[in-house]
Amino acid sequence: MPRRKTSAPASVWGSVPEVAQAEELLKTTEARLSALPPTPSPEEARQAVIDAAVEAMRTDGAPIPGDIGERASAAYTEALAPYAERLALHTAVNALRRRMPFLKSRGSRTILAALAAQLDDVLSEVRTIIERSGHLDGDSAIEAGDQGIADYKRLRELVGTVDEIRRAQRSVYAETGDMGVLASLYREGHDQFRGVRSEPLPADVMAVVKGGRRDVRFLLYMAESGRAWLPVDVEELTDEARDAEDVGSPDDGRNPFWQRETTVPEPSAPRRSRI
Repeated sequence: MPRRKTSAPASVWGSVPEVAQAEELLKTTEARLSALPPTPSPEEARQAVIDAAVEAMRTDGAPIPGDIGERASAAYTEALAPYAERLALHTAVNALRRRMPFLKSRGSRTILAALAAQLDDVLSEVRTIIERSGHLDGDSAIEAGDQGIADYKRLRELVGTVDEIRRAQRSVYAETGDMGVLASLYREGHDQFRGVRSEPLPADVMAVVKGGRRDVRFLLYMAESGRAWLPVDVEELTDEARDAEDVGSPDDGRNPFWQRETTVPEPSAPRRSRI
């Protein structure tokens, strides 16, 4: 039976059509805006014609042209189209940037649920390997022969897959949660394991949680402990931490996790602006 793909997507937001479309539209609109040459506003173009005529009169004694009005008006009219294009693109870019947090907040659960399913696939495969070959390390894999070597190689690949999944997980949280609160949750491992306060993690596992490198031993613990998880939104993550915390009243300063995350409201329509 072919293995299910368990690697995290290169761009996690690409799996949310609304976000992917908005990101692509933002990219192309920003590129169009950057490609525009500098242009004066219509008022600046008109004033430049008037200023040039006045300067010529002041320095050279040249009379103000009889068609100065037509010239200034023509400059104003000529500047309208390029200035309006720049204004439209600038307004569009700002509107897309304001809308992006709302779209990501709304689509984050879809991504995290998919990542959680990928993690479950990984841990299921690890448990199958344990049943077949036991708790492998480099030496025992060699002693176990070809099957042991193949299984140990696969375990090392799955460590890399878990790294990718966790990176994608945190990148989504970073778009939808408060980084100060998230950093506190990460330090204790709430984003990786349930019940880390009621049942402390082993010292070697906790060392990885605090910034160490994942290895096969850590992966085996994840698979067998039954505590590894991937919260499907920031609210579920903070609930896990809050439920484990002996909290006082929400505003007494003792618990940093009491405030619930809420969906980012959709931004209002862009207002007229000048650039």
